[in-house]
Amino acid sequence: MATGRIARRLTAAIALTAVVQLMFAVYFSRSLLWQDDFIRPQVGEHLDEALGLYQELARAEKSAMRSEAAALAERHDLVAAASQKDPAALRRVLADIFPKHPSLVSLTVVRGDRKVASIDRGRPVDEAKENSLEVRRVLGRDVDDEEEDAPALVAVFAADRARTDGLEKMSDFVDLYKQVASRRKNDQHAYMLAFGAALCVSIVGSIGVGILLARNVSTRVVRLADATRRVGGGDLTIRVAETGKDEVSDLARAFNRMLAEIEATRARIEYLQRIGAWQEMARRLAHEIKNPLTPIQLAVEEVHERYGGGDPSYRKLLDATLEVVEAEVGTLRRLVGEFSDFARLPQAILAPGDLAAFLREQAEQSLFAEETEGKDGVPAPRITLAFDVPDKEARVNLDRQMLRRALINLIRNSAQAIRDQARPEGKVRISLHRSGDFWVVDVDDDGPGIPAESRERIFDPYVTTKHDGTGLGLAIVKKVVVEHGGIITAQESPLGGARVRVTIPAVGSAPSAAVRGGDVRAAEATAPPEAAVEQESA
Repeated sequence: MATGRIARRLTAAIALTAVVQLMFAVYFSRSLLWQDDFIRPQVGEHLDEALGLYQELARAEKSAMRSEAAALAERHDLVAAASQKDPAALRRVLADIFPKHPSLVSLTVVRGDRKVASIDRGRPVDEAKENSLEVRRVLGRDVDDEEEDAPALVAVFAADRARTDGLEKMSDFVDLYKQVASRRKNDQHAYMLAFGAALCVSIVGSIGVGILLARNVSTRVVRLADATRRVGGGDLTIRVAETGKDEVSDLARAFNRMLAEIEATRARIEYLQRIGAWQEMARRLAHEIKNPLTPIQLAVEEVHERYGGGDPSYRKLLDATLEVVEAEVGTLRRLVGEFSDFARLPQAILAPGDLAAFLREQAEQSLFAEETEGKDGVPAPRITLAFDVPDKEARVNLDRQMLRRALINLIRNSAQAIRDQARPEGKVRISLHRSGDFWVVDVDDDGPGIPAESRERIFDPYVTTKHDGTGLGLAIVKKVVVEHGGIITAQESPLGGARVRVTIPAVGSAPSAAVRGGDVRAAEATAPPEAAVEQESA
């Protein structure tokens, strides 16, 4: 339903915009077609008058040539010379007449088909530039000769051809104008029909484009709305596509980031709630176990001391019992100590510091001296501890005591893993490098590593891969890292064993500002991808 409403509105808006613009175009084009000042009746009338004048001028010019020929045929000297039948006299008269008439090409006196005398200008008529007119007139009106043998004057005139060409062009133009004027209305209606068809095609195309654009936008908006409803139902795993570079895509990215922050916050809250529950359980276990340990040990010791009999086998049994009880009580006391430490784990108090300098200080100390002793007859391995720390500052917000405790637990965990392999020696390497807004501390060892199926839960309390472990060491480390606004993950080490990666936001970055403000969501949401994936499992 929402898709339909949004799509219809966007399509209607695009179509309406196209229609309004095209209607203005139709209005102006119609005004231009119907307000043509060239096609007017007055223009046609003036053109006809001009053409008539042009034609009248041409007729007058021809009439003048004929009148000129008639006047020449009436000259007394020419008629007299023709009557005397004297060709020489005729030629003299023609030679006298010819220069006085510039438009003449030739003058010829004929009797029937016989030429008597002739004169010309010396060059023929140039058909490309001149038009010629031949006029024949009988010489005189009182000639006594027979009609067929009467002398006649044949005058050939020449006129500039450009005049007649102009007349033809003018005539063609007037004819064309009349044709255009006669079909003007038909052409206007045809133009309007064609323009209307183009308008319809444009409107249909605009509607099609509007539908495509509206469908693209409305589909993404509906996905956002559907994702919002699912989030309202408690599903924080939903994500929307972030394709495109428009405002809807920006909204999708902001929505996904918000969900990531909410999900990280919820995971953090749940983790801290679980840690709180585990700490409370550890406190109770420590209390319940610690109280009976001393009476049990004292009771066994008293039985051992008071027996004064001489039965060697019973004495041997008492010695063995005392040894077992003391060993197990010691183990329980160690467990109680670890439970108590976990239960009393304080909250980190952060202050700006140099993480690189902190690690260099730790390199000068023996951080796992308590693990140099063997276990169950297995000699302690020789552990080579190496630090790879840059000389430049690594400014972070840290709690030096809590972070030292976490680092000791990580090194201890690696040393115990190498010891459990019964190896004579092993290697632990601590390195520091920058990744975006974060400083990354990697703790690598060449021990047995952490199975892939256990990496997601290895930092949970009471989860351990060692035979004598309580599963609290890495849980303490994670709590410290989380309180620093960081991320901790378990990976495979380039040394062949396990890698524990700790990611802490750098001072001055947005995640660091969020941590200092008491909000770790931004730090978790913008952590490096390889860390963020692992963090979700916790």
